[in-house]
Amino acid sequence: MASSVNDFIAGYISGVAGLIIGSPLDVLKVRLQAQGDASSPKHIPASKSNLTTMIQNEGFRSLFKGIASPIVGLAGLNSILFASYSASMRFLETVSPPSNPSFYAGEQLQPLSHVFTAGFVAGVACFLVSTPTELVKCRAQVIAARLDPSSSAAAQRAILSESGSWQVTKDVVRRFGFKGLYQGGLVTILRDAPGYGVYFLGYEGLKRFLDVPAGETGGINTWKLLFAGGVAGTLSWASIYPLDVIKTRLQTQPHLITTDPRTLPTASSWIPTASTSLLSKSHADRGLVHQTTRQGHSLSSTPYKGMVDCAIRSYRSEGMGVFVRGATPALLRAFPVNAVTFFVYELVMAELQKLE
Repeated sequence: MASSVNDFIAGYISGVAGLIIGSPLDVLKVRLQAQGDASSPKHIPASKSNLTTMIQNEGFRSLFKGIASPIVGLAGLNSILFASYSASMRFLETVSPPSNPSFYAGEQLQPLSHVFTAGFVAGVACFLVSTPTELVKCRAQVIAARLDPSSSAAAQRAILSESGSWQVTKDVVRRFGFKGLYQGGLVTILRDAPGYGVYFLGYEGLKRFLDVPAGETGGINTWKLLFAGGVAGTLSWASIYPLDVIKTRLQTQPHLITTDPRTLPTASSWIPTASTSLLSKSHADRGLVHQTTRQGHSLSSTPYKGMVDCAIRSYRSEGMGVFVRGATPALLRAFPVNAVTFFVYELVMAELQKLE
């Protein structure tokens, strides 16, 4: 029991540390994934997705847009992830002990197949938290991308108020009920289960390759753990990135985000354009109209039927490149975020074990 509590505490603290470090590149990744075909005249200019331009247009806080939801959700998810992983490892050790166990520094090492399986199970266990948290985060980041620096101060304040995590959550529940928080849930499971299997497999495999004893975080082991965590995170993201693109597009479709019923898709051909207002009716009535762009929904106004439909239509519209859009900031972010996440986890676990 104490071990599970320690895993939960260490997982949460390490999750917060990783989120703070990775937030700016995560905002950039989501905006790149959600935008449409670069060949279109309505495409968001490259400079719009630049971190420097984001700061100039939206302020420094834009780099952490939507982070309130992850701090509560994804950091908590990290707790569930590490606690579920450790519990699964203990269960597998009980029901399927290795026939020829290997030892290192007095510790019995479980087969790497157990490591992957435990990570897979932990990914499934995180579904109830990860889906709504990711949905709110992505929508908050995409709504903030509509900010037009040339618009009035009142219009800018209106957009910023709409892009808050709590405001996005309330809007989703009001319009779609609590089940609306689980839009894109299936693709989230398909992304997370194998992704976390690769995540823990890569980390544990590299720890063994680099000869890092359990609980040893000082000296040269600090750099070994940071390296192992960074590589594991990068491998994990690379293995499931196309699914992450599909998830983002499913969760940030314009008809799901807009709060103005007059801008919702109808059976006719509605395509969001640079002149489409996505403010709520009350804001529009006050003349607070702001701009948006089409965001990955170029073929038709018809909402995606699911992840397969999203994949097919995105491919037909934008080619194979759409499935790696935003990969550069995602992979650049993956190394430092997961290096810090795993290292802080190991550090906190070592300190907690000293208190037992």
